Amino acid sequence: MPKPKHPLARGWLETLVAAELDRHDPAAALARLPAEVRGAGGPSGDLAPAAQLLVARSLRRRRLDAEPAGDVESFLEDVRLHVGLLLDLAVLRGADFDPARRRAEIAAILAAAVGRWEVAVEAHPGREPPAARAVRSAMRAAEAGLRERLYPPGDPLHGLPLYPGHVAVQRRILARVAMGHLRVGQLDPAALQRHAEYAARESALLVEALAGLLAAAEPVDARALAVRRRELLRLGFPRATLKAIRRAVASPRAPEVLAAAAPERVRPFLVEQLFLALLRTGISGEAPTRFVEAFAGASGLDPAALAAAQVEAAAQHGVHRVWFDALEGGGATSWQAFADEWESAADQVVERVSAAVTGNLGAVVTEIRETGELGALLAKAAGGAVLTGEEKRKVRAQLVDLAKAVPALAIFAAPGGMLLLPLLAKLLPFDIMPSAWDKKPPPAGDEPRPAPRPKPERKGRGG
Repeated sequence: MPKPKHPLARGWLETLVAAELDRHDPAAALARLPAEVRGAGGPSGDLAPAAQLLVARSLRRRRLDAEPAGDVESFLEDVRLHVGLLLDLAVLRGADFDPARRRAEIAAILAAAVGRWEVAVEAHPGREPPAARAVRSAMRAAEAGLRERLYPPGDPLHGLPLYPGHVAVQRRILARVAMGHLRVGQLDPAALQRHAEYAARESALLVEALAGLLAAAEPVDARALAVRRRELLRLGFPRATLKAIRRAVASPRAPEVLAAAAPERVRPFLVEQLFLALLRTGISGEAPTRFVEAFAGASGLDPAALAAAQVEAAAQHGVHRVWFDALEGGGATSWQAFADEWESAADQVVERVSAAVTGNLGAVVTEIRETGELGALLAKAAGGAVLTGEEKRKVRAQLVDLAKAVPALAIFAAPGGMLLLPLLAKLLPFDIMPSAWDKKPPPAGDEPRPAPRPKPERKGRGG
Protein backbone atom coordinates (compact mmCIF):
# COMPACT_ATOMS: atom_id res chain seq x y z
CA MET A 1 0.00 0.00 0.00
CA PRO A 2 1.57 3.34 -1.02
CA LYS A 3 2.60 5.70 1.76
CA PRO A 4 0.15 8.64 2.04
CA LYS A 5 1.49 11.90 0.66
CA HIS A 6 2.38 14.51 3.28
CA PRO A 7 0.13 17.59 3.05
CA LEU A 8 3.23 19.83 3.01
CA ALA A 9 4.83 19.48 -0.41
CA ARG A 10 8.61 19.67 -0.58
CA GLY A 11 9.80 23.24 -1.01
CA TRP A 12 7.08 24.82 1.11
CA LEU A 13 9.63 26.77 3.21
CA GLU A 14 11.37 28.20 0.13
CA THR A 15 7.97 29.31 -1.18
CA LEU A 16 6.98 30.86 2.16
CA VAL A 17 10.27 32.76 2.59
CA ALA A 18 10.13 34.04 -1.01
CA ALA A 19 6.59 35.34 -0.47
CA GLU A 20 7.56 37.08 2.78
CA LEU A 21 10.59 38.71 1.13
CA ASP A 22 8.48 39.86 -1.84
CA ARG A 23 6.04 41.70 0.38
CA HIS A 24 8.59 42.98 2.89
CA ASP A 25 8.88 46.78 3.03
CA PRO A 26 11.56 47.72 5.60
CA ALA A 27 10.28 51.28 6.13
CA ALA A 28 6.67 50.15 6.59
CA ALA A 29 7.80 47.30 8.86
CA LEU A 30 9.72 49.74 11.07
CA ALA A 31 6.75 52.11 11.25
CA ARG A 32 4.48 49.27 12.44
CA LEU A 33 6.71 48.43 15.39
CA PRO A 34 5.81 49.85 18.82
CA ALA A 35 7.70 53.07 19.65
CA GLU A 36 9.59 51.48 22.56
CA VAL A 37 10.89 48.81 20.18
CA ARG A 38 11.91 51.28 17.46
CA GLY A 39 13.93 53.22 20.04
CA ALA A 40 16.17 50.21 20.65
CA GLY A 41 17.36 50.01 17.05
CA GLY A 42 20.51 51.31 15.42
CA PRO A 43 23.93 49.79 14.90
CA SER A 44 25.09 50.33 18.51
CA GLY A 45 21.85 49.75 20.42
CA ASP A 46 21.19 46.78 22.71
CA LEU A 47 18.68 44.63 20.86
CA ALA A 48 17.94 42.28 23.77
CA PRO A 49 15.01 44.25 25.33
CA ALA A 50 13.53 44.94 21.90
CA ALA A 51 13.91 41.29 20.90
CA GLN A 52 12.07 40.24 24.06
CA LEU A 53 9.18 42.55 23.18
CA LEU A 54 9.13 41.35 19.57
CA VAL A 55 9.00 37.71 20.66
CA ALA A 56 6.07 38.47 22.99
CA ARG A 57 4.37 40.43 20.20
CA SER A 58 4.77 37.56 17.73
CA LEU A 59 3.27 35.10 20.24
CA ARG A 60 0.17 37.28 20.66
CA ARG A 61 -0.43 37.42 16.94
CA ARG A 62 -2.69 34.64 15.76
CA ARG A 63 -5.07 33.97 12.94
CA LEU A 64 -8.41 35.50 13.93
CA ASP A 65 -10.46 33.95 11.16
CA ALA A 66 -14.16 33.38 11.62
CA GLU A 67 -13.48 29.67 11.19
CA PRO A 68 -10.55 27.83 12.81
CA ALA A 69 -7.60 27.31 10.49
CA GLY A 70 -6.60 23.79 9.50
CA ASP A 71 -3.38 22.12 10.57
CA VAL A 72 -1.41 23.16 7.47
CA GLU A 73 -2.54 26.79 7.65
CA SER A 74 -1.84 27.02 11.39
CA PHE A 75 1.60 25.45 10.97
CA LEU A 76 2.54 27.77 8.08
CA GLU A 77 1.35 30.75 10.11
CA ASP A 78 3.67 29.78 12.97
CA VAL A 79 6.62 29.50 10.57
CA ARG A 80 5.62 32.77 8.88
CA LEU A 81 5.80 34.47 12.27
CA HIS A 82 9.27 32.92 12.78
CA VAL A 83 10.36 34.58 9.53
CA GLY A 84 8.63 37.85 10.42
CA LEU A 85 10.53 38.02 13.71
CA LEU A 86 13.84 37.67 11.86
CA LEU A 87 12.85 40.38 9.37
CA ASP A 88 11.80 42.74 12.18
CA LEU A 89 15.10 42.25 14.01
CA ALA A 90 17.04 43.01 10.82
CA VAL A 91 14.98 46.16 10.29
CA LEU A 92 15.71 47.28 13.85
CA ARG A 93 19.43 46.88 13.34
CA GLY A 94 19.18 49.07 10.25
CA ALA A 95 20.76 46.53 7.91
CA ASP A 96 20.42 47.23 4.18
CA PHE A 97 17.71 45.12 2.59
CA ASP A 98 19.21 42.80 0.00
CA PRO A 99 16.62 40.06 -0.68
CA ALA A 100 19.19 37.44 -1.69
CA ARG A 101 21.33 38.08 1.38
CA ARG A 102 18.31 38.14 3.67
CA ARG A 103 17.11 34.83 2.20
CA ALA A 104 20.46 33.25 3.00
CA GLU A 105 20.40 34.70 6.54
CA ILE A 106 16.90 33.37 7.18
CA ALA A 107 17.81 29.91 5.89
CA ALA A 108 20.95 29.82 8.04
CA ILE A 109 19.26 31.07 11.24
CA LEU A 110 16.29 28.71 10.87
CA ALA A 111 18.66 25.78 10.28
CA ALA A 112 20.69 26.78 13.35
CA ALA A 113 17.51 26.95 15.46
CA VAL A 114 16.64 23.32 14.63
CA GLY A 115 20.15 22.13 15.48
CA ARG A 116 21.72 21.93 12.00
CA TRP A 117 24.74 24.07 12.87
CA GLU A 118 27.15 22.91 10.16
CA VAL A 119 24.85 23.68 7.25
CA ALA A 120 23.81 26.92 8.98
CA VAL A 121 27.39 28.17 9.19
CA GLU A 122 28.06 27.22 5.55
CA ALA A 123 24.96 29.07 4.34
CA HIS A 124 25.43 32.21 6.37
CA PRO A 125 26.40 35.22 4.25
CA GLY A 126 29.57 36.74 5.72
CA ARG A 127 31.86 38.96 3.72
CA GLU A 128 31.47 36.70 0.72
CA PRO A 129 28.11 35.45 -0.58
CA PRO A 130 27.57 31.78 0.27
CA ALA A 131 27.32 29.15 -2.44
CA ALA A 132 23.79 28.65 -3.75
CA ARG A 133 24.12 24.96 -2.89
CA ALA A 134 24.84 25.80 0.77
CA VAL A 135 21.77 28.04 1.02
CA ARG A 136 19.57 25.35 -0.54
CA SER A 137 20.93 22.79 1.92
CA ALA A 138 20.19 25.07 4.88
CA MET A 139 16.68 25.75 3.58
CA ARG A 140 16.00 22.01 3.22
CA ALA A 141 17.43 21.28 6.67
CA ALA A 142 15.29 24.02 8.23
CA GLU A 143 12.23 22.77 6.34
CA ALA A 144 12.66 19.23 7.64
CA GLY A 145 13.45 20.36 11.19
CA LEU A 146 10.51 22.74 11.45
CA ARG A 147 8.09 20.17 10.08
CA GLU A 148 9.40 17.56 12.51
CA ARG A 149 9.07 19.85 15.51
CA LEU A 150 5.94 21.86 14.78
CA TYR A 151 3.68 19.76 12.54
CA PRO A 152 0.95 19.02 13.27
CA PRO A 153 0.36 22.05 15.48
CA GLY A 154 -1.20 21.58 18.89
CA ASP A 155 -0.98 18.85 21.49
CA PRO A 156 -2.13 15.21 21.39
CA LEU A 157 -5.07 13.97 23.42
CA HIS A 158 -3.87 13.20 26.98
CA GLY A 159 -0.63 15.07 26.23
CA LEU A 160 0.94 18.04 27.95
CA PRO A 161 -0.35 21.53 26.99
CA LEU A 162 3.08 22.11 25.52
CA TYR A 163 2.70 23.49 22.02
CA PRO A 164 2.50 27.26 22.75
CA GLY A 165 5.54 27.04 25.02
CA HIS A 166 7.40 24.96 22.43
CA VAL A 167 6.75 27.66 19.81
CA ALA A 168 7.85 30.32 22.31
CA VAL A 169 11.13 28.51 23.01
CA GLN A 170 11.78 28.35 19.27
CA ARG A 171 11.12 32.08 18.89
CA ARG A 172 13.45 32.81 21.79
CA ILE A 173 16.33 30.81 20.29
CA LEU A 174 15.69 32.43 16.90
CA ALA A 175 15.99 35.85 18.52
CA ARG A 176 19.22 34.92 20.31
CA VAL A 177 20.81 33.49 17.16
CA ALA A 178 19.68 36.48 15.09
CA MET A 179 21.05 38.97 17.62
CA GLY A 180 24.43 37.26 17.58
CA HIS A 181 24.46 37.29 13.80
CA LEU A 182 23.47 40.97 13.65
CA ARG A 183 26.07 41.93 16.28
CA VAL A 184 29.14 40.19 14.85
CA GLY A 185 28.11 39.50 11.26
CA GLN A 186 28.54 35.73 11.41
CA LEU A 187 27.32 32.56 13.09
CA ASP A 188 29.71 31.20 15.71
CA PRO A 189 29.41 27.41 16.24
CA ALA A 190 30.35 27.72 19.93
CA ALA A 191 27.65 30.36 20.46
CA LEU A 192 25.12 28.23 18.58
CA GLN A 193 25.84 25.33 20.92
CA ARG A 194 25.32 27.56 23.97
CA HIS A 195 22.01 28.81 22.55
CA ALA A 196 20.87 25.25 21.88
CA GLU A 197 21.79 24.10 25.39
CA TYR A 198 19.96 27.05 26.93
CA ALA A 199 16.84 26.37 24.82
CA ALA A 200 16.97 22.68 25.78
CA ARG A 201 17.06 23.68 29.44
CA GLU A 202 14.08 26.01 28.94
CA SER A 203 12.15 23.20 27.27
CA ALA A 204 13.05 20.67 29.95
CA LEU A 205 11.88 22.98 32.73
CA LEU A 206 8.71 23.79 30.81
CA VAL A 207 7.92 20.11 30.33
CA GLU A 208 8.42 19.33 34.01
CA ALA A 209 6.38 22.34 35.15
CA LEU A 210 3.44 21.38 32.93
CA ALA A 211 3.70 17.74 34.01
CA GLY A 212 3.59 18.89 37.63
CA LEU A 213 0.54 21.06 36.97
CA LEU A 214 -1.42 18.21 35.37
CA ALA A 215 -0.32 15.77 38.07
CA ALA A 216 -1.68 18.19 40.65
CA ALA A 217 -5.05 18.08 38.89
CA GLU A 218 -5.34 14.29 38.74
CA PRO A 219 -3.17 11.17 38.94
CA VAL A 220 -1.33 10.30 35.73
CA ASP A 221 -2.35 6.95 34.26
CA ALA A 222 -0.16 4.77 32.08
CA ARG A 223 -1.86 5.81 28.84
CA ALA A 224 -1.34 9.53 29.47
CA LEU A 225 2.25 8.95 30.54
CA ALA A 226 2.99 7.06 27.32
CA VAL A 227 1.48 9.87 25.21
CA ARG A 228 3.50 12.51 27.05
CA ARG A 229 6.73 10.61 26.66
CA ARG A 230 6.15 10.29 22.91
CA GLU A 231 5.28 13.98 22.80
CA LEU A 232 8.82 14.80 23.93
CA LEU A 233 10.31 13.40 20.71
CA ARG A 234 9.38 16.51 18.71
CA LEU A 235 11.39 18.77 21.02
CA GLY A 236 14.75 17.59 19.70
CA PHE A 237 16.35 16.70 23.03
CA PRO A 238 19.69 14.82 22.99
CA ARG A 239 19.24 11.15 23.88
CA ALA A 240 20.85 11.41 27.34
CA THR A 241 18.73 14.46 28.20
CA LEU A 242 15.58 12.76 26.94
CA LYS A 243 15.91 9.90 29.45
CA ALA A 244 16.10 12.35 32.37
CA ILE A 245 13.12 14.36 31.10
CA ARG A 246 11.02 11.22 30.71
CA ARG A 247 11.67 10.48 34.38
CA ALA A 248 10.70 14.06 35.27
CA VAL A 249 7.41 13.72 33.39
CA ALA A 250 6.58 10.62 35.42
CA SER A 251 7.64 12.18 38.73
CA PRO A 252 7.97 15.99 38.55
CA ARG A 253 9.59 17.91 41.36
CA ALA A 254 7.64 20.08 43.78
CA PRO A 255 6.87 23.54 42.34
CA GLU A 256 9.11 25.35 44.85
CA VAL A 257 12.05 23.06 44.01
CA LEU A 258 11.46 23.43 40.28
CA ALA A 259 11.27 27.23 40.48
CA ALA A 260 14.52 27.35 42.46
CA ALA A 261 16.21 25.18 39.81
CA ALA A 262 15.17 27.49 36.97
CA PRO A 263 17.52 30.31 35.92
CA GLU A 264 16.17 33.69 37.03
CA ARG A 265 15.67 34.84 33.43
CA VAL A 266 13.54 31.77 32.63
CA ARG A 267 11.18 32.05 35.60
CA PRO A 268 8.83 34.73 34.15
CA PHE A 269 8.45 32.62 31.00
CA LEU A 270 7.57 29.50 33.02
CA VAL A 271 5.04 31.38 35.16
CA GLU A 272 3.43 32.79 32.01
CA GLN A 273 3.21 29.30 30.49
CA LEU A 274 1.60 27.89 33.64
CA PHE A 275 -1.06 30.61 33.55
CA LEU A 276 -1.60 29.89 29.85
CA ALA A 277 -1.89 26.15 30.53
CA LEU A 278 -4.64 26.79 33.08
CA LEU A 279 -6.56 28.77 30.47
CA ARG A 280 -6.04 26.28 27.65
CA THR A 281 -6.81 23.08 29.56
CA GLY A 282 -9.68 24.37 31.67
CA ILE A 283 -8.47 22.36 34.67
CA SER A 284 -9.80 23.69 37.94
CA GLY A 285 -9.64 22.93 41.62
CA GLU A 286 -7.50 23.96 44.53
CA ALA A 287 -4.53 21.68 43.83
CA PRO A 288 -3.61 23.06 40.34
CA THR A 289 -4.11 26.62 41.59
CA ARG A 290 -1.87 25.94 44.60
CA PHE A 291 0.77 24.47 42.27
CA VAL A 292 0.87 27.64 40.16
CA GLU A 293 0.81 29.90 43.22
CA ALA A 294 3.63 27.94 44.85
CA PHE A 295 5.73 28.10 41.69
CA ALA A 296 5.03 31.82 41.25
CA GLY A 297 5.83 32.55 44.90
CA ALA A 298 9.12 30.64 44.76
CA SER A 299 10.05 32.36 41.48
CA GLY A 300 10.61 35.64 43.34
CA LEU A 301 8.66 37.72 40.79
CA ASP A 302 7.18 40.98 42.06
CA PRO A 303 3.41 41.64 41.74
CA ALA A 304 3.80 43.68 38.55
CA ALA A 305 5.79 40.90 36.87
CA LEU A 306 3.21 38.31 37.92
CA ALA A 307 0.42 40.49 36.55
CA ALA A 308 2.36 40.92 33.30
CA ALA A 309 2.66 37.14 33.02
CA GLN A 310 -1.11 36.79 33.46
CA VAL A 311 -1.79 39.45 30.84
CA GLU A 312 0.57 37.83 28.33
CA ALA A 313 -1.07 34.45 28.94
CA ALA A 314 -4.54 35.93 28.42
CA ALA A 315 -3.44 37.75 25.25
CA GLN A 316 -1.87 34.58 23.82
CA HIS A 317 -4.89 32.46 24.75
CA GLY A 318 -7.00 34.79 22.62
CA VAL A 319 -10.58 33.75 23.38
CA HIS A 320 -11.70 36.64 21.22
CA ARG A 321 -14.66 35.16 19.38
CA VAL A 322 -16.80 34.65 22.47
CA TRP A 323 -16.29 38.27 23.53
CA PHE A 324 -16.99 39.56 20.02
CA ASP A 325 -20.24 37.62 19.82
CA ALA A 326 -21.31 38.77 23.28
CA LEU A 327 -20.34 42.45 23.11
CA GLU A 328 -20.31 43.34 19.44
CA GLY A 329 -22.09 40.81 17.23
CA GLY A 330 -22.38 41.18 13.48
CA GLY A 331 -21.29 39.26 10.41
CA ALA A 332 -18.04 38.35 8.68
CA THR A 333 -17.16 41.95 7.78
CA SER A 334 -17.48 43.25 11.33
CA TRP A 335 -15.56 40.21 12.61
CA GLN A 336 -12.64 41.04 10.31
CA ALA A 337 -12.73 44.64 11.53
CA PHE A 338 -12.65 43.32 15.07
CA ALA A 339 -9.67 41.08 14.25
CA ASP A 340 -7.75 43.99 12.72
CA GLU A 341 -8.55 46.22 15.70
CA TRP A 342 -7.48 43.52 18.16
CA GLU A 343 -4.06 43.16 16.52
CA SER A 344 -3.56 46.93 16.72
CA ALA A 345 -4.84 47.17 20.30
CA ALA A 346 -2.76 44.23 21.49
CA ASP A 347 0.45 45.72 20.12
CA GLN A 348 -0.25 49.12 21.67
CA VAL A 349 -1.65 48.46 25.11
CA VAL A 350 -1.09 44.91 26.38
CA GLU A 351 2.12 46.05 28.06
CA ARG A 352 0.17 48.79 29.88
CA VAL A 353 -2.69 46.68 31.20
CA SER A 354 -0.81 44.89 33.96
CA ALA A 355 0.66 48.11 35.36
CA ALA A 356 -2.71 49.89 35.22
CA VAL A 357 -4.57 47.15 37.08
CA THR A 358 -1.78 46.20 39.49
CA GLY A 359 -1.24 49.77 40.63
CA ASN A 360 -4.94 50.39 41.23
CA LEU A 361 -6.19 46.99 42.34
CA GLY A 362 -7.93 48.10 45.53
CA ALA A 363 -9.79 50.88 43.73
CA VAL A 364 -10.79 48.56 40.88
CA VAL A 365 -12.19 45.96 43.27
CA THR A 366 -14.15 48.60 45.17
CA GLU A 367 -15.58 50.24 42.04
CA ILE A 368 -16.65 46.98 40.40
CA ARG A 369 -18.27 45.82 43.62
CA GLU A 370 -20.16 49.10 43.85
CA THR A 371 -21.38 48.91 40.26
CA GLY A 372 -22.40 45.30 40.93
CA GLU A 373 -23.97 44.70 37.55
CA LEU A 374 -20.72 45.01 35.59
CA GLY A 375 -19.28 41.84 37.09
CA ALA A 376 -22.40 39.84 36.35
CA LEU A 377 -22.49 41.06 32.75
CA LEU A 378 -18.83 40.26 32.20
CA ALA A 379 -19.47 36.78 33.60
CA LYS A 380 -22.39 36.35 31.22
CA ALA A 381 -20.27 37.41 28.23
CA ALA A 382 -17.38 35.16 29.30
CA GLY A 383 -19.83 32.26 29.47
CA GLY A 384 -20.66 32.66 25.78
CA ALA A 385 -24.05 34.36 26.13
CA VAL A 386 -24.86 37.26 23.79
CA LEU A 387 -25.65 40.44 25.68
CA THR A 388 -28.75 42.41 24.79
CA GLY A 389 -28.44 45.92 23.42
CA GLU A 390 -29.34 47.33 26.83
CA GLU A 391 -26.76 45.14 28.57
CA LYS A 392 -24.05 46.25 26.12
CA ARG A 393 -24.95 49.87 26.83
CA LYS A 394 -24.65 49.22 30.57
CA VAL A 395 -21.22 47.59 30.16
CA ARG A 396 -19.91 50.59 28.23
CA ALA A 397 -21.43 53.10 30.62
CA GLN A 398 -20.04 51.35 33.69
CA LEU A 399 -16.60 51.10 32.08
CA VAL A 400 -16.70 54.86 31.56
CA ASP A 401 -17.61 55.29 35.25
CA LEU A 402 -14.79 52.95 36.20
CA ALA A 403 -12.33 55.00 34.15
CA LYS A 404 -13.51 58.20 35.87
CA ALA A 405 -12.88 56.67 39.29
CA VAL A 406 -9.58 55.05 38.27
CA PRO A 407 -8.08 57.21 35.46
CA ALA A 408 -5.35 54.68 34.71
CA LEU A 409 -8.09 52.36 33.42
CA ALA A 410 -9.28 54.78 30.75
CA ILE A 411 -7.82 52.37 28.19
CA PHE A 412 -10.81 50.09 28.80
CA ALA A 413 -13.33 52.84 28.09
CA ALA A 414 -11.51 54.23 25.04
CA PRO A 415 -12.30 53.14 21.47
CA GLY A 416 -11.13 49.57 21.14
CA GLY A 417 -11.07 49.14 24.89
CA MET A 418 -13.82 46.54 24.78
CA LEU A 419 -11.25 44.25 23.16
CA LEU A 420 -9.25 44.32 26.39
CA LEU A 421 -12.07 43.11 28.60
CA PRO A 422 -10.85 39.49 28.47
CA LEU A 423 -7.53 40.68 29.87
CA LEU A 424 -9.23 42.68 32.61
CA ALA A 425 -11.51 39.79 33.51
CA LYS A 426 -8.65 37.31 33.73
CA LEU A 427 -6.29 39.62 35.58
CA LEU A 428 -8.55 40.60 38.45
CA PRO A 429 -7.86 38.37 41.48
CA PHE A 430 -11.43 37.33 42.09
CA ASP A 431 -14.00 35.20 40.38
CA ILE A 432 -16.15 37.21 37.95
CA MET A 433 -19.29 35.21 38.45
CA PRO A 434 -22.76 36.48 39.36
CA SER A 435 -22.59 34.81 42.80
CA ALA A 436 -19.48 36.84 43.59
CA TRP A 437 -21.53 40.02 43.49
CA ASP A 438 -24.29 38.83 45.81
CA LYS A 439 -22.08 39.41 48.84
CA LYS A 440 -22.36 42.67 50.71
CA PRO A 441 -19.43 45.04 50.18
CA PRO A 442 -17.07 45.52 53.15
CA PRO A 443 -17.79 48.43 55.53
CA ALA A 444 -16.39 51.79 54.48
CA GLY A 445 -12.68 52.10 55.23
CA ASP A 446 -12.05 48.37 55.18
CA GLU A 447 -9.76 46.90 52.55
CA PRO A 448 -11.51 44.51 50.16
CA ARG A 449 -11.06 40.92 51.22
CA PRO A 450 -9.15 38.63 48.91
CA ALA A 451 -11.47 36.44 46.90
CA PRO A 452 -10.91 33.35 44.77
CA ARG A 453 -8.81 33.63 41.65
CA PRO A 454 -10.59 33.46 38.28
CA LYS A 455 -11.42 29.98 37.09
CA PRO A 456 -9.80 29.02 33.77
CA GLU A 457 -12.09 28.72 30.78
CA ARG A 458 -13.00 25.35 29.39
CA LYS A 459 -11.75 24.05 26.05
CA GLY A 460 -13.72 25.04 23.01
CA ARG A 461 -14.11 28.75 23.77
CA GLY A 462 -11.64 29.95 21.26
CA GLY A 463 -7.86 30.26 20.60
